[in-house]
Amino acid sequence: MKIVSGKKMGEIDRQAMDDYAIPGVVLMENAGLHVVSMICQLFPPAGTGRIVVFCGRGNNGGDGFVISRHLLRLGYHVETWAMGALSSYRGDAAINYDLFLRGGRDVSLVQEGDPFRLIAGLQASDLIVDALLGTGLRRQVTGDFADLIRSINESPAQVLAVDIPSGISADTGEVLGEAVKADYTVTFALPKRGLLLFPGAKYAGQVFVADIGIPRKLTDVHSGGENLVTGAMVQAKLPPRVMDGHKGIYGRLLILAGSKGMTGAAALAGEAALRAGAGLVYAGIAEEIRNILESKLREVIVQGFPGDGQGNLTPGGLEEIVAFAGRCQALAFGPGLDPGQQTLELLKGLLNKISVPMIIDAGGLGALAADTDLLAQKNAPVIVTPHPGEMARLTGMKTADIQQKRWEIAVEKAYQWDSIVVLKGAHTVVAVPDGEIFVNPTGNPVLSTAGSGDVLTGLIAALLCGGLSAKWAAICGVYLHGLAGDLLLGQNGARGHLAGDLLAFIPRAFNSAFCRRPPSLDMPYPIKDDLLK
Repeated sequence: MKIVSGKKMGEIDRQAMDDYAIPGVVLMENAGLHVVSMICQLFPPAGTGRIVVFCGRGNNGGDGFVISRHLLRLGYHVETWAMGALSSYRGDAAINYDLFLRGGRDVSLVQEGDPFRLIAGLQASDLIVDALLGTGLRRQVTGDFADLIRSINESPAQVLAVDIPSGISADTGEVLGEAVKADYTVTFALPKRGLLLFPGAKYAGQVFVADIGIPRKLTDVHSGGENLVTGAMVQAKLPPRVMDGHKGIYGRLLILAGSKGMTGAAALAGEAALRAGAGLVYAGIAEEIRNILESKLREVIVQGFPGDGQGNLTPGGLEEIVAFAGRCQALAFGPGLDPGQQTLELLKGLLNKISVPMIIDAGGLGALAADTDLLAQKNAPVIVTPHPGEMARLTGMKTADIQQKRWEIAVEKAYQWDSIVVLKGAHTVVAVPDGEIFVNPTGNPVLSTAGSGDVLTGLIAALLCGGLSAKWAAICGVYLHGLAGDLLLGQNGARGHLAGDLLAFIPRAFNSAFCRRPPSLDMPYPIKDDLLK
């Protein structure tokens, strides 16, 4: 599913009207009906709740009048507020305002000083529909709009935003002065950049995408390479498990990991790989600490390689490792490794000689930061999986600067390094060398714990063993890793989790991806897997 800027969405809307002769009022009617359908799902039956709809002067406000009209038809208790008289509205918004009035329905006008009075008395069971400002907003929100938004945010009522929370830039996710803090957002046709970039993503709440009838030729094909990862996308790529299958056909994986005090990282990565379907997983570790890792693992096979006597793998074991890796389908390098010169030299030799795809994480990335030009020497596809701090060290930038331009930096480095870049964090992004980027919607704060990245490394590596390309192993891996976290959150709540707790939810994440129901044609589509409900 493509991700668009506010400007691009406006162009698509105009093409739908000009090239396909779809009237704007039809698109507006469809948009409003989808929001009504969402409200019917989420909120009490007709007549038991109070709904307040605020309608701005643009097309977003026109959607609001459609919503109010149909909610009243269904018997809901609805109060409709406009930011001015009918004469101050234009185009399709004015048509729907007029249609609302012609039906004998009441519209109240927001006056200076009104906002606090308007919202007084709302309860947590009530609903505010934000149809004030849409995706075309380019300037700071001030005056009555700012006052009203502040009042909405102070209300105990739940908030549903129409297309995008008012005050959020559809292009950057920036808060333009004041912005509505929504519990739900129903966006139309395609997800907007500002709903996935922070801080906008924090203001959007749970996001749903509604198909309002724009032709697929316009929503599937357009300039730009920004994509939202969906369950359907992952489902289409995961290889099946066949009835006559055996461990040999599901791939052998070598994970070079661990050092003194860091054997847990190797264990987590190895167990995650097995949970994710790898047939045979070998944890390669310095011989002198082999017994420590063996005491932690059962199904993962521990393989000792030459160490430095202090628990670190050394370049002296390069030829032995290369020979062993030649019998595998993928190599993971880094969880728990010391990020020093020995690791850097070993990585250099592996990049020169290994012919299977490799994922580099943790200590491997720490070593690589000393010389990222080594990536140009690789003989096989490489996936790097930095968190923002690691990306800062790899690029020489500040972590705060990485966070401000996550998408752009990931794309730039994927091209520069000719590698797949997985930039971890809230809405992890996967960038590929051709400039395309995939934004992952799954995941939550239960993943913010030591070892979670090691689990992700094992998961992606297992998908490489299963025959997926480096691109799709990374995309599917981050989605399933986040989905496992969402399933864990749904069952056990937000606190008290260890990275190892994710392991039991990896099979459930895979099963959810395989069994996910397709979205109903008449309902908004959640950007997170609908089996989480």
